[in-house]
Amino acid sequence: MKVILAAGIFYPDVGGPAIHVRKIADALNQAGFRPVVVTYGVPSSEHLSYPVFRISRALPLPLRVVVYFFRVLFEARNARIVYAFDLTSAGLPAFFAAKILFRKFIIRIGGDPIWERVVEKGERFISLDEYYKKGFHLEDKAVLYKVLRFMISRVDHIVVYSEQMKSFYLKNFGADQSKITVIPNPCKRREVASLELFGEPTLLFAGRFVAYKNLHFCVETFVRLHKKIGKGRFIMIGDGPEKATLQKYITKHRADSYIKIESPKPQSELFEYIRKASVCIIPAISEFNPNFGLESLSFGKPVLVSEGHGLTVPIPPQFVFNPFDTSDLEGKLEFLFDAENYKKAVETVSRLPMNFGWEDVIDAHLNLVRNFS
Repeated sequence: MKVILAAGIFYPDVGGPAIHVRKIADALNQAGFRPVVVTYGVPSSEHLSYPVFRISRALPLPLRVVVYFFRVLFEARNARIVYAFDLTSAGLPAFFAAKILFRKFIIRIGGDPIWERVVEKGERFISLDEYYKKGFHLEDKAVLYKVLRFMISRVDHIVVYSEQMKSFYLKNFGADQSKITVIPNPCKRREVASLELFGEPTLLFAGRFVAYKNLHFCVETFVRLHKKIGKGRFIMIGDGPEKATLQKYITKHRADSYIKIESPKPQSELFEYIRKASVCIIPAISEFNPNFGLESLSFGKPVLVSEGHGLTVPIPPQFVFNPFDTSDLEGKLEFLFDAENYKKAVETVSRLPMNFGWEDVIDAHLNLVRNFS
């Protein structure tokens, strides 16, 4: 049976959604299905055992989405299921193609594009819950909101990664509770970290440099902390529109020797950075269960995460901070940069439940597809 996987990004692109789609496509292929991936990007030299169609991102946005729609429409003629992995760039064109052909439509939702776009552009700086509570979605993106609500109320099934995200879409988008499945992101213990703080205690971030990731807040806090305790390094791995502003601030405050910005890394190299780090941080004003946080925990590292983080691993209160309060983050960092406190933190992480691996994620997705085949 043919299954269309409609993705915004796909291997070799870096990011959680790209990894998810690749692993699901591989598993479907091995299970006897005929997966076809439709995504954006440039052709890859790697040969896969199933077709991958990439729509060029160089095309103007409206034309790019139209071309994507027609590719899904063409491929879905003899398919039974269209499975999308984002709400807008892939989800909307795939949804309308599926409905025209009367195909089953499943969508995996990993966040909220309305809030993300607004805060990325710096138009507002407010948490996700507050944004919808105050009705800003109807003020900022009323048309997009109504289109997405229309789609979500008419899909055959929705996959989310947490109960928090399930509640969000039930409350704000009119999703049908009977049509939502929670499939957590994978987090399975790989290693137990050393209890010792070796050399300079190192804070690590990896992800996109966009406004809602709250990195300027982190840099300001770390500069204050370093002046206070005279030790520590902060490494930020990634890229994005905030990069130049961050580097300018680091240079202005003569922090280049202990705060470093590095380019995005392939997963295997990122894992080595996590192994060498003391503490990892997820500082966004609202976050959607980031893979970086789960990966850091799987290597036994203490993870500092902002309130409202949505992580599916239960994080103890001493690892959670207010993303608008520099004193709170500074205090928690100073606490963890102490050798005895750090030892206790690593021991706490070693006891957290982390037993849901990629094999469990894949089995859940395969069962879902079988139920609709």
